[in-house]
Amino acid sequence: MYNLITCLEFLTRIRFTRRTEWHDDDFSRSVPYFPIIGLLIGFFVGGVNYGLAYLDTPLFLRGVLLILAELLIIGGLMYDGYMDTCDGVFSARDRARMLEIMKDSNVGANAAIGVVCLVLLKVAAYVSMDPVKLSWALLAMYISTRTFMVNYIINFKYPRKTGIGIMFKQYAKPSYLYIAFGLCLAMLAYLGLPYLYVAAATFVICLGIAHFLSSQLGGLTGDTYGCLTECGHVVFMVLAVYML
Repeated sequence: MYNLITCLEFLTRIRFTRRTEWHDDDFSRSVPYFPIIGLLIGFFVGGVNYGLAYLDTPLFLRGVLLILAELLIIGGLMYDGYMDTCDGVFSARDRARMLEIMKDSNVGANAAIGVVCLVLLKVAAYVSMDPVKLSWALLAMYISTRTFMVNYIINFKYPRKTGIGIMFKQYAKPSYLYIAFGLCLAMLAYLGLPYLYVAAATFVICLGIAHFLSSQLGGLTGDTYGCLTECGHVVFMVLAVYML
C-alpha cells in the first residue's frame, strides 16, 4: 500500500501523506502500480465526461472542461515534461545543449507552439467521439499511457546522473515491466478488444517516438517520460476516433 500511495502522490495531485523526504527506492518500487493509477485517473476524467454529456454540455465547452478536469487531478507535471522536451529537442543544438535547455525553467517558442497543438488535438479528438465511447476511451487511454511509462523507465538508458527519472529507474526491476503490462492487458481486455487494438497501435507509434528522442538525447529523461505520455494521449485519442 505504501508503494501504491507513493505512485499516486507522484502521478496525481492526490495526497494522503505529508512526506518531505523521499528515498530513491520508494519511487522505483512504485513503478508496477502505474496502470492502477491510470485506471483511477481514467475513472475520474471519464466520469466528468459522462456527467457533462448528461447535462448536454456543448461539444467544444465539454472538450475544454475535460482538459481542466485532467489538470485538476494530474496537475501540469506531464505538460512540463512535454514542453521542456519540445524546447530541447527542436532547438537544433548538440546533445549537451539540448539537455541543458530542457533543465531551463524558461518557456521557449517551441514549447509554446507544441503545447497549443497538443491541447487543440486533445479537444478536437474529444468533440469528435460519441460521449459514451469517449468515457471508455479515456479510461483505456490513461491505463495505457501510464503503463507505457514503465517501458520507458525499464528499457531505455537514462542520460543524466541526477534527476527525477533516475529515482524511478535506479532500483526498478525488469519484473516490474511484466507486472505492469499484465495488469494493463487484463484491464483493456475487460474493456473490449477494440481498446486493446488502439492501445497496441499507440504503443508501436510511441515506441518509435521514444527511440527518436533517445537517439537525440542519448537516452530518456524524466521530461521525456512526460512528453511521451502526452504524445501517447493524443495518439491514442486520434486513433480511437477512427478505430472505435
